[in-house]
Amino acid sequence: MTTHASSADRFRVVGAIGATGIVVASMVGSGIFSLTGQFGAKVGTEENIIAAWVIGGVLALCGGLSLAELGAMSPCSGGSIEFTRRAFGRTTGYLVAMVTIISGYFLSIAAVGLMLAQYANQLLPTPMNEHAIAVVMIVLAFVSQLPGLRAGFAVSTALSIAKIGFVAAFVIVGMLWPVVARRVAPALTEDAVAHPGLLSAAVASATLSVSFAYLGWSTGADIAGDIKRPGRNVPLAITGAIGLVFLLYVGVNLVYLRVIDPGAMLESDGRPLEAIGFVAATLLFGEAIGTAMAAIIALLFFSTMVSGVITASRILESMAHSAEIPAWTGVRRDNGVPLRALIVTVAASLVSLALGNLDSLLSLITVLINIFSSLSVAAVIVLRRTMPDAPRPFRVPFYPVTPIVYLVLAGWSVIASAMETGWSAVYASLATVAALLVLRPLLTLGQRR
Repeated sequence: MTTHASSADRFRVVGAIGATGIVVASMVGSGIFSLTGQFGAKVGTEENIIAAWVIGGVLALCGGLSLAELGAMSPCSGGSIEFTRRAFGRTTGYLVAMVTIISGYFLSIAAVGLMLAQYANQLLPTPMNEHAIAVVMIVLAFVSQLPGLRAGFAVSTALSIAKIGFVAAFVIVGMLWPVVARRVAPALTEDAVAHPGLLSAAVASATLSVSFAYLGWSTGADIAGDIKRPGRNVPLAITGAIGLVFLLYVGVNLVYLRVIDPGAMLESDGRPLEAIGFVAATLLFGEAIGTAMAAIIALLFFSTMVSGVITASRILESMAHSAEIPAWTGVRRDNGVPLRALIVTVAASLVSLALGNLDSLLSLITVLINIFSSLSVAAVIVLRRTMPDAPRPFRVPFYPVTPIVYLVLAGWSVIASAMETGWSAVYASLATVAALLVLRPLLTLGQRR
């Protein structure tokens, strides 16, 4: 087994709580305050909305348990990529690495920046260009990591603790607070539309969107090179974070449904409801408190960006050490900060903002991630056969059912969604893969294998 510099014990500074916080920060805030408004009216019923979030949670848990076994077995930076290399070879590992870093981080950081901008504009007397706001926040996320390794993780941990506390408070208070105003769908709309079933293409499409909100469940494996006692703490961080996030997500949606009918999750011009968290908070607590909460929600999005910058730099490290990108990218400073990888992450995230609006970014992200994360999860099946004697401090419960459930649900969500909304995102994903294969020789030019 190859040992990278990022796996050295002197860089193992993150405990179980800190690691769990980073995984939580990678997930919460990246969609819970926006995505339900994007599909609520389309799925039409409260049951369908909750079903999308529950299925998305099961998907994340099954995937997370699979990577927890591998992360405990072989703790290193960019673990989810390293497992795929060992299971399926260097070419597949390269593709998974590139898709993960591009869509799971570069595009996602850009998308979260645009979500943050939507909430920021709720606070400004004159709305600003959303892309300009996103640029500023991406740069600030980069700056937060410059003081040092411990300081960078401390920023992420502090933000994630604040995030968990706020979302939990929103759920508890939101469920107990008396409802004085409710956003109700027009009676004609409710009567005229035949609502889709739980296993419909519409719910599959919603589940695919929800997978973006759960995005980040692999983070514990990807930062395993920085985690103390990884055989114990990697599984604890992954499973604990997913369980906590699942409860928070379902709770937040129950609060939404107290004050907003699914059919009313639309703007006045018929577009999906933007900033649903702000709308629900305003209906529950009044305009003043709703505005204050919009500021807090924007901070939560920033927390997600910080954790995304941290994890992306670790994946770039893994790729550099495996000669998939130039080796200079994986060099750390004496204080442990992967400065060059951080610079690449921020630069690529800023470029991603130029690709389009939030909807176009989300469509490409969700399809690519679901397809290629399936390979990382499938690696647990392959490595059980090819590395049977490797130490496994943690083993996937109910193996092989758990990883198979992930693969089935991921495939269903992609195919059914494509049948509902069109195959353009799938075609764009295939074109991306072809472009990455063409690009590969240029990235590895002059490097030793």
